[in-house]
Amino acid sequence: MAALAVVVIAFCARAPGVQAQSLEVSAERLMTDVRVLAADDMEGRGFGQPGGDRARDYVRAGFEQAGLIALEAGWLRPFTARGTAGENIIGVVRGTVAPDQWIVVTAHYDHEGVQDGQIFNGADDNASGTAALIEMARLLRQQPPRHSVMFVALDGEEAGLLGARAFVADSPVPLESIVLNMNLDMVSRGDNDILWVVGTRLYPALAPVIEALPQQSGVERRFGYDDPAVRGRNNWVNLSDQAAFHARGVPFVFFSVDDHTDYHRPTDDADLIDPSWYRGAVQIAWDTLVAVDGMDNPQFRTSPASRRAGTKP
Repeated sequence: MAALAVVVIAFCARAPGVQAQSLEVSAERLMTDVRVLAADDMEGRGFGQPGGDRARDYVRAGFEQAGLIALEAGWLRPFTARGTAGENIIGVVRGTVAPDQWIVVTAHYDHEGVQDGQIFNGADDNASGTAALIEMARLLRQQPPRHSVMFVALDGEEAGLLGARAFVADSPVPLESIVLNMNLDMVSRGDNDILWVVGTRLYPALAPVIEALPQQSGVERRFGYDDPAVRGRNNWVNLSDQAAFHARGVPFVFFSVDDHTDYHRPTDDADLIDPSWYRGAVQIAWDTLVAVDGMDNPQFRTSPASRRAGTKP
C-alpha cells in the first residue's frame, strides 16, 4: 500500500465532540464550476479522451486553489483498466484531532464523451458532484476538520466504476482507517424535489446522524434504494462508485437524484439546473460531512452478514 505523506496544515482544533456551525454552500460557485465542466469544449469528459484530460486539469487546479494538499506522489493517481489509461485526482486536509481517521468524499468527473457527433455534456451526471467536491474543499479552508478528509475525483465511472476500483485496490491510506465514503453522483436535478440518501439500511448508525440535520428549503431528503432484497435499477448500492468501497467493508452514504429525461442524453446541460435546489442538495452533503467529523469516534461498520441483509448488527 502506498505511503501517505502530506503537508500538515496547522489549524486550531475544536474541542472533541463539539459540533461546529455549518458554513453555507454557494450556488454561484457551484454553477460556475458546473458550467465549465459541462461546456462543449470539454467534449463530454470521455474516459481516456482529450476532453476528460481537460476536465482533469480543471479539477486538479480547483482542488489546489481550494487549499487542498497533494499526496507525496502528486495530485494524480494513474491507473489502466480495459486497455485505457485514466487518472483519479486526490487532495487532502489533515485532521486536527484524529488525523489517522479519514472521511473520503468522492464524485466521478468523467462522462459519456461524444457519440455520433453529439456531445454528452453531463451537467448533472456528474459535473454536479464534481463541482460539489471543489465547493466543499473551499469550505474546509474556513472550517478545518477534526478528522482527515480526502477528496477524490474519480475517472472511468461510466466505463464500470474503474477509478473507484483502482482506488480501493491501491488506497493511499489503509481502508480500515476510512470511517466513511461519501459519494455524490447526480445531485443537481431535483425535478421531483427529492434527494435520495442511500446506504443507511446497510450502515444503520448513519441514519440518526443524517436525520438530525437541518432541512433545506425545497429539498426532500428521502432514505432508500438500498434494500438488499431488491435487484436492478431500484437498488443503487452498486450503481455508482460507492460500490467499490462497500465491497471492501468501508461504510458509505450515497447522495443522488432519480433518473430524469436528460439522463445519459446530449440534453443534460447546465441550463436545466435549478441553482437554488442544487445548493440545498450540496448543503445536505456538506452538513453530513460536518456532522460525521464532529463525532468523537465515528463507527459505522457492520458485519458482512449484516451488510448483505440490510439489518442492524
